[in-house]
Amino acid sequence: MKIRIPRSAPAVAISVIALFAALGGTGYAAVTVANSFNSKHLGGQPPSYYLPSHDFVSSHGARFLSAGQTTTLGEAGHFTFSAECTRNAAGETVVAFDVTANTTADLDGNGPSAAGTKVTIHEDSDAMDSTTETPLKNGDFAQVGSASSSTEIAADGEEADIFYNDGVNWPAGNGSRAHDCFAGYTGFLAHR
Repeated sequence: MKIRIPRSAPAVAISVIALFAALGGTGYAAVTVANSFNSKHLGGQPPSYYLPSHDFVSSHGARFLSAGQTTTLGEAGHFTFSAECTRNAAGETVVAFDVTANTTADLDGNGPSAAGTKVTIHEDSDAMDSTTETPLKNGDFAQVGSASSSTEIAADGEEADIFYNDGVNWPAGNGSRAHDCFAGYTGFLAHR
């Protein structure tokens, strides 16, 4: 037995071409609608108008410190962020989150400071975080995550805006050992 394949009619060929044209047009329309939607949510600007990823800065997580230790958390342009862990005369563990610049800069809103000047952005301890509603004693866990940023502005206009997180008396648990202090940050670097 012989199978016979009929020849396609010109109408079928035209229908197939029309189908592919319609699907292509639909795809183009979908891309156009998506781009229009994104532009509305980006203030009418293309994504390239906004901050490039290489200008995001971070300490790459929290750094853990022992009392008596100071560490550099990271650098962002002219600015170096560090943390210092100490014990005061009352026996409390205290962490300081600091910034320095390698040029004249306004550090954390303190006005122009000479290169190498260290400014403490934030200090934290159990006593500082103690309230009447939540009293803390020496050795209790205390943590602060900033709800506002610290802004550093160098003389050449370079600006670092960061959000910090610091605390003391990190408890042991879930396979992690206890730590006296911890600190970290994330933010961005802008150039003028």
